[in-house]
Amino acid sequence: MSRGRFPAKALAAAMEIAVKRGLVRMYERGPGSLATFAIVRPGLLAEVRVKRLRRMDCTSASLNRDAAQEIAGLKMYPSCPQISRELWVVSQDYFIRFFRIMDNGILELRNDGEPLPAGAVVRPDQIPGPVRFLRRRRRELSGMAKTRKLPPSEAVVSRESGSQSKSPSDCSKT
Repeated sequence: MSRGRFPAKALAAAMEIAVKRGLVRMYERGPGSLATFAIVRPGLLAEVRVKRLRRMDCTSASLNRDAAQEIAGLKMYPSCPQISRELWVVSQDYFIRFFRIMDNGILELRNDGEPLPAGAVVRPDQIPGPVRFLRRRRRELSGMAKTRKLPPSEAVVSRESGSQSKSPSDCSKT
């Protein structure tokens, strides 16, 4: 059973990619739902489950452990070349990694649904655009939270030297 609030932003980020791949059919969210949505295009049906994880440096073993329930649900769909069972893992920064669930293991995919070349590693710093912006913005906001604003002092400093400062209207007359 999922905990926490509904991942609306994560689902919106996943939908942007899904729409580029084909016709998207959303499933009703509730107990017993196996997939979040399906992507339909000629010759291929992709059943997709979106899962949020805290850590994106997941290996096959850690993914099997952290998303065991989602993987088991996706394995209930038949396995054939025309049906792709996919798990999309979304990080806190809305960086998405794509995995195809096969009978004998897990295969990492590109965002277009094609398998990654052998030896290719996907990291968030390789992706341009919104992911970097979100991380930078999060760092800026956390830096702002750590700075402390001092209350204005109540003591007034008076000048004893006798020289008075000019007001902005006096400066324009000279």
